[in-house]
Amino acid sequence: MKVMVVEDEADIREILRNLLEEEGFQVVALETGLNIMEELNQHRPDLLLLDQILPGKTGVEAVKEVRASNGFSKLPIIMVTGLSGEDDKVNALDLGADDYVTKPFYPKELAARIKALARRTDTFNGEGDGVAPEKIERGTVSIDFTAHRVTVSGQEILLTLTEFKILGELLKQSGQVLTREKLRERALGNLNVTDRTIDVHMASLRKKLGAIGHHIETVRGVGYRFSERGH
Repeated sequence: MKVMVVEDEADIREILRNLLEEEGFQVVALETGLNIMEELNQHRPDLLLLDQILPGKTGVEAVKEVRASNGFSKLPIIMVTGLSGEDDKVNALDLGADDYVTKPFYPKELAARIKALARRTDTFNGEGDGVAPEKIERGTVSIDFTAHRVTVSGQEILLTLTEFKILGELLKQSGQVLTREKLRERALGNLNVTDRTIDVHMASLRKKLGAIGHHIETVRGVGYRFSERGH
């Protein structure tokens, strides 16, 4: 597995390179994300490890560019950054990052997160041992995992990557309660995020789903479920 590391601080870049190589990964290390698409096309990594504060182009700007591309829109991305605020995390995840690790980090934990994200992404895309469904329909809502498209009564709904993943898990487990912990694990990949972050994403998802938003039910003290009946 090849990991591209984008980190402007030379000492941290080398720490990440050595850590990942010790864990058996191939590593491509860059100082800046200015030519991120050229580098991705040249090296074709399996996962991108990206700092937030970079010279010339921020990590969030790089994430937006990667997600808007044709060839790398589903590339797993982990942000490693010194910005630890809740709003920073939510913004990065909404724009398409799959995980968010704050500095200082534990090297072994970071390696474990990379492996977990790689496994989860393979499963989510139907490329791993567990084959994910290509499309799910629950009442008037339909989610197409191959086309990465959600429709309600035939009308396309634009969701962030995080919202798409959460809705996908809710529809897969329709009628069952998913705890916030399960949502973090299954939809977001063991992210170090708070319950409030999950709640913020749910509120946004309900709003975007409009008239059927109430089908996402809050089970007080437990978590969330998608009910085809609504409440």
